[in-house]
Amino acid sequence: MFKKITIIALFILFFVAMALYGRKLVLPEMPKDETVVSVADKTEETLFKADEMHIYTSGDLQTECASEDKIFCAVERTVKCTMEPELDGCDKSVVPSFVLGKTEEVERPTEISFKLIKIKPIADSSDISVYTKSDCNALWFGLCKGTVVYSLTPKDNDWAVTNIFALEE
Repeated sequence: MFKKITIIALFILFFVAMALYGRKLVLPEMPKDETVVSVADKTEETLFKADEMHIYTSGDLQTECASEDKIFCAVERTVKCTMEPELDGCDKSVVPSFVLGKTEEVERPTEISFKLIKIKPIADSSDISVYTKSDCNALWFGLCKGTVVYSLTPKDNDWAVTNIFALEE
């Protein structure tokens, strides 16, 4: 009996090793450009414990970012563009186009607050998801209250927000 179990275990180990080795042969590591390397260095899931709430009010918005962190600045820019789409830097190449859309049916928030919860890398990609705890004074598609997730992609040594969605709580 022990001999049969040992032989089966060796066969399983052999097939697993061959599968891993074959995957390495089939999927060689791709060279990474400078942006992807810097993303790869930061792509471990990051949880934020600080309760630093960032509060923005329409009319008091500055175009400059309040931080040196490019990921934070991409989220901040999207928040600012949500309130005032005509603000300098609000461009559909760095924020989702619906953020800049002009609809009379949907009231834009005039106050938005958020804090970063975590940054999570997207598997097999240089993109990341930034989870925030957010609040605002309007409904705005349901995309500024609760857990709001910003999808980011590297763009010209910076980050662009490609999508926004809210998690149901």
